[in-house]
Amino acid sequence: MSGPPKQLTSRQMKFAHLIVYGVDGNPITKTEAARLAGYSDAPSEGSKLTNPNRYPLVCAFISNLRDEVRQKYGITFERHLEELGNIRDRGKKDNRNLAAAATTEIARGKVAGYYIDQKIIRHGKIDDLNLDQLYERMKTIKEKNEKVLEAKKLLESNEESESESKDMTVKLSPPSHRISDPDSTS
Repeated sequence: MSGPPKQLTSRQMKFAHLIVYGVDGNPITKTEAARLAGYSDAPSEGSKLTNPNRYPLVCAFISNLRDEVRQKYGITFERHLEELGNIRDRGKKDNRNLAAAATTEIARGKVAGYYIDQKIIRHGKIDDLNLDQLYERMKTIKEKNEKVLEAKKLLESNEESESESKDMTVKLSPPSHRISDPDSTS
């Protein structure tokens, strides 16, 4: 086995786009995204594709797409919190129904990836872990994130390679016409 793949497949890219952009601007589940991307076992594949240990390139691509959305629409964590604070303050002053405005701002945050719908069933508390268990859990979290960061670097280097090869194509093509300068001496 030669290790994890170095490039995304077209189905993986379609899945990532569906996860980030949804369908007609409406968010969809991982299962729906996997089905629409063409995976036959959609519930299983939707979950696997967002697991950074299994598919770090897909997770990194999703992260890059979310970064693009944030940048395009000027959504930053600070501005998001500021806007929620403004909505809250206006609601306190005016006693108007600002539920729609708050819902809209929360939706902006979801699009930017600041909210993750996730349910975790936990038994016990972090305080119940001994020091070795706590270090092991922190190590697992670090390793999980390292794979995504490595995959992001790989995606960036692939994009740079593609860009360089396009530049090489342009540089290697012969000039179409040369215009001589009548004032120059040959």
